[in-house]
Amino acid sequence: MLSGNELFVILKLVSGEQVMAVLRSEDEMFIEVESPMCIRTIPVLETHKEHITAHPLCQFTDDVNYVLDKKDVMFIKKMHHIFIPHYLRIVKEHEELGVMDTSERRTAEDLIWEEEHPEESFTTFVEGNDTIN
Repeated sequence: MLSGNELFVILKLVSGEQVMAVLRSEDEMFIEVESPMCIRTIPVLETHKEHITAHPLCQFTDDVNYVLDKKDVMFIKKMHHIFIPHYLRIVKEHEELGVMDTSERRTAEDLIWEEEHPEESFTTFVEGNDTIN
């Protein structure tokens, strides 16, 4: 749980994501962050403004600590103090959504996965030409 006294940062990854997080540690090659949230801005053409959404860096785990290679980070900047309460609220809401009643716990076997049916798949063959590249 975050107390509000952490070092809050904004990261720009080489993949393009903007991430709000808590910087826990750093060395020459890696950084450790906690509760990273990807921020996405979506333009609203009618109002000429932007809508901002946030989601966890990885939505398929409940782990909050990540070690990132510095070569995958374009920059790290201290988060502006105005955004810290918003970030804390986003993290808290995500933590509350992630908590499930134990009666609702599911196992991997309970998940319905789409099965492949090779006999139902179609293959299209397109004949090439004699072009040499």
